[in-house]
Amino acid sequence: MMTMPVHVPVLLQEVLEHLLLPPAARILDLTLGLGGHAEALLAKADAETRYLGVDRDPQARELARQRLGSDARLSILACAYEELWDEAHFLAWQAAQAPDGFDAILADLGVSTLQLRTPERGFSFRDSGPLDMRMDPEHGLSARAWIAEQTDESLANAIYQYGEERASRPIARAILRALQEGRLETTHDLAKAVYTVIPREPAKRKGHSDPATRTFQAIRIAVNGELDGLAASLEAAVSHLRPGGRLAVISFHSLEDRIVKQTLRRLAGIYDGPGRVAPVQLPKVLKLIHPGGIAPSEAEAAANPPSRSARLRVAERLP
Repeated sequence: MMTMPVHVPVLLQEVLEHLLLPPAARILDLTLGLGGHAEALLAKADAETRYLGVDRDPQARELARQRLGSDARLSILACAYEELWDEAHFLAWQAAQAPDGFDAILADLGVSTLQLRTPERGFSFRDSGPLDMRMDPEHGLSARAWIAEQTDESLANAIYQYGEERASRPIARAILRALQEGRLETTHDLAKAVYTVIPREPAKRKGHSDPATRTFQAIRIAVNGELDGLAASLEAAVSHLRPGGRLAVISFHSLEDRIVKQTLRRLAGIYDGPGRVAPVQLPKVLKLIHPGGIAPSEAEAAANPPSRSARLRVAERLP
């Protein structure tokens, strides 16, 4: 049996406050993870509620089962949320349990505590581990295999686009040089390649984040296709909400949050394009709750540092 790592659900009280659960609620959790939000939402819900938790990570699903498996209201589905909407098991569950849609849909985006704190998964350079980074380690290319398929230009573009790293070109060259010389097997190897371009100690002395952080974020996003289907999945989620149902999305970096914000604003009939007037009338199917988003309280940010960059956006399906 796997050991449950310490897991503190981010923005938990705000999620509980804003996801309104009627009697016999139907809840869809697009990123079940270790089940922290699910546990709290189920504690708030009645006996007739049904909760579908979705996650692509087999380790996370197993730990969530250990945590919540005795709750008969919960079903767990192995799937990435962007692939969910046409998945046969999902369609069968929805037809049986939520034919009229969901009252609450939650998405807690990004990398999880489990993934970051398991060196064997290769997400973090805090401890040395294999250069993997896959959220589903049973499918797709590992980070090292993905890097091996890149050119200087394509790797630099990914690091710039997904990591917003200005030194993307020299970093990409340093990474591919390490690969060619047989020095790119572990997460520490990848971090060392970055440090040849941006030395670590001067950054630490200035109080900056570790120079490898942006590159690790970029490669992780690219390997898992984290942003590829996000906007389309949010649109699909909204289409599966009952009138009055709410969608809550937690993002952890500006790239995610920008997509979430723009998608929800567009579905709320708000035009953000060039000029003052939209070229076509936008459908208005949502009402934004706290349009600027919700950040963690000072107390939560101090008690749970990973929450500091989080932002919660909530929208309600209109009749």
